[in-house]
Amino acid sequence: MKEKIKCSECEFCNSFRPYGNSRASFRCKHPDQHYIFDYFQEHRMSKDPGFLDYGKAWSDEVPLKTSPAWCPKKKSK
Repeated sequence: MKEKIKCSECEFCNSFRPYGNSRASFRCKHPDQHYIFDYFQEHRMSKDPGFLDYGKAWSDEVPLKTSPAWCPKKKSK
């Protein structure tokens, strides 16, 4: 069985909560940003490349259970 990659366990998952905001935004800060950008362009995805999702209010928990299709770690497997 294939091992699932989880963003919550990944060292490249990064959260940012602006001052005065109750929700954090999560991004993938993988060094291979060119792969992520190219994947978004090829699949005509209009959201910010590398953006994962917004978290719940006052929580630092990653809102994804498994990694997205464009995850660079999936590419290397």
